[in-house]
Amino acid sequence: MLTKNYNVIRNRQAQARWRERHIAKRRRAQRIVNILVRKKWPEGTVKELARLLGQFLTRDSARTLRRELRAYKEPTRKEHRARNARDLEQTWLRAHPGKTVKDYERMPLDEMWEWLRARGEATVAAEKAAWERDHPGQDWPEHMCGLSDREYTDYQRWERQRERKARKRDLGDEGPAR
Repeated sequence: MLTKNYNVIRNRQAQARWRERHIAKRRRAQRIVNILVRKKWPEGTVKELARLLGQFLTRDSARTLRRELRAYKEPTRKEHRARNARDLEQTWLRAHPGKTVKDYERMPLDEMWEWLRARGEATVAAEKAAWERDHPGQDWPEHMCGLSDREYTDYQRWERQRERKARKRDLGDEGPAR
């Protein structure tokens, strides 16, 4: 009986050490990722840092670091298109309750462009109305390219505040669900 309990205790201690060792590995990898992402270094410096890290990291640690860095890489054109297509599909399904993915896939391209154009025009009209309501007597800047840096920054700030208010209004008084 004493031997059995002793083995159980040794096993628990070994498991705890294993967990601590692997948690520490993940934390170190996350710290390195945060440093690499936060700092804006010339490309040569990053390559040199990677070479130096390669001397100190085991193969498993290097794999963990690559996995952590993958979250911060820029999406490829193919991934970007796939995400946009998925977002468009979800938006269309939300706008057409009762319709299925099959209905979305069967929709002719002309109808899809019509729906997108109408949706875009409605969005622009709503933004223009909100601008004119919040800035009486000022012209709505239809094209952002003609704005000065200051005007562009002010417009972006106004847009963020408007979105924040809309989210708050949509959530109601209960706040975000947790």
